[in-house]
Amino acid sequence: MMKKMTAMLLSLLMLLTASFALAEEDGTQITVQGTATVTAAPDIVSVMANASITADTVSEAQEQMNAIITDVTGKLIELGVAQEDIITQNYSYYPTYNYEGEKRTLTGYQANHTLQITCRDVEMLDSVVGVVTDSGMSEIYGISYDVSERASLYQDALALAIETTQAKADKMAEASGKTITGLVELRENGGYDRGITVNALEDGAMMSAPAEADGTGIRAGSVSVTASVTAIYGAKGE
Repeated sequence: MMKKMTAMLLSLLMLLTASFALAEEDGTQITVQGTATVTAAPDIVSVMANASITADTVSEAQEQMNAIITDVTGKLIELGVAQEDIITQNYSYYPTYNYEGEKRTLTGYQANHTLQITCRDVEMLDSVVGVVTDSGMSEIYGISYDVSERASLYQDALALAIETTQAKADKMAEASGKTITGLVELRENGGYDRGITVNALEDGAMMSAPAEADGTGIRAGSVSVTASVTAIYGAKGE
């Protein structure tokens, strides 16, 4: 297997070297960029939810917060969310003060706990939102959709981007009265993804929702993955 791969690499190297030599003889190179995007229906949805508690002491705030998180986590697992898909993104406690008068007065403590909840079934969205809000996590920062086969989609986009460079180079060579002699260099520019994100108001009311799911009015739409490459082709006159 290694010998076969080595032979293929040597063949490719010889081809590139020959192409480069032809380009050097004529002194012409054509540089093009190719970009391609593939889309897919999402099969993952994530919810970012926060619980906020105010109490007289740190211990009271912590006790109330622990009760909320324990309740939410238990109900989410009952729904079918995997425990490893319920992740703490933020956990904080800080004092609150009254600034009226000549000096500030301690009024209590604010506690915040933010969870990122990932569902491997997008149909669970309504149930998850209902659980987190009913259990006391009244702030939903955002809902985002994704695809589990993102790497595979990127490879598809990359192949299409490379095909695009070939088509562009052929057209440019034809327009200038030349023909392509071969590929001299190919560089990956880096891919970028475009997922679907829905923001939410702090009271849990959905905002900017692209619309449709029975309980939330949210429709997933599609997830796009884009790849871009730069290719340099050698060319010679007719």
